[in-house]
Order: sequence, then C-alpha cells, then structure tokens
Amino acid sequence: MSRVSLNGITVGYEDEGSGEPLVLIHGHPFDRSMWRPQIEHFGRAGWRVIAPDLRGYGESTVVPGKTTLETFVRDTAALLDHLGIDRFVLGGLSMGGQIVMEFYRLLPGRIRGLCSPTPSPRRRRKRAEPCATRWRSACSVRACAVTPRRCCPRWSRRRPSRNCLPWHSTSWP
Repeated sequence: MSRVSLNGITVGYEDEGSGEPLVLIHGHPFDRSMWRPQIEHFGRAGWRVIAPDLRGYGESTVVPGKTTLETFVRDTAALLDHLGIDRFVLGGLSMGGQIVMEFYRLLPGRIRGLCSPTPSPRRRRKRAEPCATRWRSACSVRACAVTPRRCCPRWSRRRPSRNCLPWHSTSWP
C-alpha cells in the first residue's frame, strides 16, 4: 500500500509486480481492495498491476460536492505520470468501467488495451465462480472493450463491419 499527493488530494494505491502495466479501476462503493485476487494473480503472471483508490474512496481524500468522471480520469492519469507509466492496459468494473470509457475518450493515446470483465449471459450462470476466475476468463484471450454492443476480437471477426475499440494483441499471456 502506498500513498501520494496529487491534484490537491492524497491517493492510496497498490503497485505490484513487474512487466506491462495493468491499471484496475474499482467500482462504487468499493475501494482498491476489491481487486486483491486480480492484483495477486496478474502480478505473478508478469504484469505490473496498479490499483488506485478513487477520490473519496478507501485511503484517498474525501472531497465535498460531486466528482465527475473526468476528475477521476485526471487523478488516475496524474498517478500514472507520477509512477512514470505512459501506456497501459486499463480495466474497470461497474463505475470503474464508466471511468475506463471516459479515460479512453479523453486520453486514447495512453491506452494499449481495455478490459471490462462484464459477464456474458453464459457467465451469469456461473455466479459461484470466484471473482478472480471470472476475471481471468473474461480477459484471458485479449484485452476486450465493452461498448454499447459487446466488442472484442472474437466479436469483430464475426461482425467485421462493427467498429471496435483498439486492443493490444501481444500483451496477454
């Protein structure tokens, strides 16, 4: 667990492993601890995993008023700048997924790939599976992006006319 002062607040974060950077954004009302199984798994699998506490969550500063998705993006980008990370794979769940899409909208050049472990209807039947297993299943082939329609390499091969967000094809083990 580490902390740093950025954009007028203190941000708590995890930074484990080495290799290609993978940034995980938590959802509401959680904090970075929701990613503990993924941090451990991907850290051992050769990834550098960064999981920040968003502004107002966990060990990050609580601020008055509303916080926009853009503010969460700017805080995360400032943390990555502080850590010397320019390009990375970005993943998020729930509200974290919304922040991931906003990050892609604002700073697309920094993202090597996107991953959103939103389960397909087939996966919903397996709710008893541990979260880490579901995440590995959702992301083991390639970094995928969930847009208004499910979008990933398999989807784009079956439906080549669909425009998909770019994904990095050589990063995933």
